[in-house]
Amino acid sequence: MTRRQPRHPHRRLGLALLAGVALVVSGCSLAGSEPPIAGLLGLGDQAQGSSGQVGRQDVAGKPVQKLKPYTLDLYRPGDHVAQFDGSWCVGASMQMMINMIEPGRPDATRTTQQRLYKLARKTSPWVETKPGASVYGWAEGLEGLGYGGYEELAAGSRQAALKLAARQMRETGRPVGLLVWAGAHAWVMSGFKATADPALTDDFAVTHVWIEDPWAGRVSRTWGAGLEPHTLLTAEELGRDYVRYASFYRPQYGKDGRFVVVAPVGETSAPV
Repeated sequence: MTRRQPRHPHRRLGLALLAGVALVVSGCSLAGSEPPIAGLLGLGDQAQGSSGQVGRQDVAGKPVQKLKPYTLDLYRPGDHVAQFDGSWCVGASMQMMINMIEPGRPDATRTTQQRLYKLARKTSPWVETKPGASVYGWAEGLEGLGYGGYEELAAGSRQAALKLAARQMRETGRPVGLLVWAGAHAWVMSGFKATADPALTDDFAVTHVWIEDPWAGRVSRTWGAGLEPHTLLTAEELGRDYVRYASFYRPQYGKDGRFVVVAPVGETSAPV
């Protein structure tokens, strides 16, 4: 697979969604201890339509009421990998996403996970001083390794973020990352159910999501036990963990209160 050079840390993000986004996931602490909340380097305002989506409108002449519910699930047995270390949630999430992008070749090794974790730390636009890896490094790492474009994006509501995630997953055939626990942990969104196909309309809602949680087998005193591999949650159930980002370490750099995703952009990598 052709490797792509990582983007410059300060270039403007694509999709006209955000400018100057850079988040750090410092959480994913060892089981039984409290994961710290990650810091924020800057979240800009979104330039999005009234539907909470960016880009295409409804297909001309296609009545919305005739559209059928839509399901997309990228997960295959063996894709899930639990994090080997309490701070490697980003590395484990990257590992699972690569497993889904390269079906039939799941890699569950500690060596790969550690390499991906270190890559995410290395590609951050600042020097990491605490355990954990940045969301910027998460996106840059996947793209730099040749797994297609990824951007760290955000929305003002949970449903808007899920619609954004579903839309990009539908268009690219690649999984999405979610920043959960107010910024302290990483999940992978491997699939979703929606009231309509996001490729045909912006007038849809995400009703369910499949989650791959690298915290599986661990317990947080605040957030509880990690989810089992390929857990299906309703959008309402997701709200327990997928909450608004809270910046404690770097509040001067941007805005709190948004729902953050690591979304695939660019060319489709697999038919859906």
